[in-house]
Amino acid sequence: MVKITKIEIKNFKAFRGPDIINLNEDSQKGQNLLLYGENGSGKTSLYEALKFFLESSEGIHQFGDHRNIFTDETDKGYIKLHFTPDPKLNKEIYEWSENIQNDTKIQPIIDASKAKGFLDYKDLLKTNYLHHGRNSVNVFDLLINTLLKNVVNDQTFPTQSFSEQWDEISRAVPLEQGATQEITTLEQQLEIFNTGLENKLKDLETDANDILLKFGDENTDIKIKLDFEKKIKFNTENNTLNPQQILLKVNFAGKDLEEDLAYQRFLNEAKLSAIALSIFFAGFKLQPPSDLRILALDDALIGLDMSNRLPVIDILDEKDFKNYQIFLMTYDRAFYEMVKQRKFQKFKDKQWKSAELYRGKINGYEIPIYAEEEKYIDKAKEYLKANDYKACAVYVRTAFEVIIKRFCEEKDIWVKYRENPKDLTSNDFWIRIVRLANNGRYNLPQTLINKIGSAQKFTLNELCHATFANIYRKELEDAINAVEELGDTLVSVNTA
Repeated sequence: MVKITKIEIKNFKAFRGPDIINLNEDSQKGQNLLLYGENGSGKTSLYEALKFFLESSEGIHQFGDHRNIFTDETDKGYIKLHFTPDPKLNKEIYEWSENIQNDTKIQPIIDASKAKGFLDYKDLLKTNYLHHGRNSVNVFDLLINTLLKNVVNDQTFPTQSFSEQWDEISRAVPLEQGATQEITTLEQQLEIFNTGLENKLKDLETDANDILLKFGDENTDIKIKLDFEKKIKFNTENNTLNPQQILLKVNFAGKDLEEDLAYQRFLNEAKLSAIALSIFFAGFKLQPPSDLRILALDDALIGLDMSNRLPVIDILDEKDFKNYQIFLMTYDRAFYEMVKQRKFQKFKDKQWKSAELYRGKINGYEIPIYAEEEKYIDKAKEYLKANDYKACAVYVRTAFEVIIKRFCEEKDIWVKYRENPKDLTSNDFWIRIVRLANNGRYNLPQTLINKIGSAQKFTLNELCHATFANIYRKELEDAINAVEELGDTLVSVNTA
């Protein structure tokens, strides 16, 4: 199987960069990524970087439509993916950018695009949209244009995917009445389409119900049915294809939830999310073969409580998803820490790695700040060495914020209440730590407090948001040293 070993991003959507995500550590080639990121930190930009890179192989996207609008147009952006060696790939690094558009248009990447599984919280809602005028959900478009889009209809020869066959059928609808031969051919195509779709829906329904059993209380009985009893026919009166419907029906504890008891109104959000996830996961299992299989979840578990989130990890660990390279992105710090504890401390799973994204600000606009555990200072030093003082300042400030926020969280230190949590500043956390230190609760040297105070004046606050360039190297060096010392000191406080 082919895996991604490194991702390079520059000037794509929220990313400024260049940012590098290394997935080739601990002798593991092509690791899964567990990514924490607060809302607005750039998780979706990374999600779309992977998705659009793959889809560019099919000519769906142009890089220029997605470049960071705040960067100089002469500073060209790119997405580069590094792959494990494979006979079907004639090199290990492929690029999608404004300058290079055709590098990805090779069969292995096309196959990966067709086989991919990408899912965010908005996708899950598509299984809950009520049919206009009825208490039912029609998932025909979702299945034909998304989940079964690239799945082959086994009844076709030569083989066609369901979306390819449906497009062909739609184009074959005669524009005039009485086109006998065209109608006969169309009806033959519809019979093949209906038969193949009915068979595939049985597989999808069976797998979805098996997955659904893994969520929540084992005594809670939920089953879904994909109702395709009304097959698609050609209406000779108005030259239309109808009914185009596959109704999603739910049976809960032995009772069919229909009409007045529409399941969207009766079931809670966790059960609705479990149903949606089960359908999507079952659909991913039906995708065509590929040596590179990517599964990315961007806050897709938002509707699940914690007891229902952990079964998702179990599902992803099963054999059906063992060959996928997984990108699991979440805004939920508690869930992130729980998965980390499970993967890295309990099972010592080196096939996974963790990293975090934070919002930084440079030249007045926000950018994602990517770093692996405890490596923000290392990134700051890299930018200092490259004389990129603004980027260095952003990473020093991020390191400072991460250190003090984590300390407050671990020590249950309360901070000033703000109606919008995004309005909390690093100073809100730092003031509380200093106050407690002055009261003797923590041993924090006054010299260190003074160093941080000095760095706050010049680097850790205002200048990270400045649009002018008067950041001096000595100030950055002092800030880096102060933040490093603070991190070491608070670690010793933690273990005291």
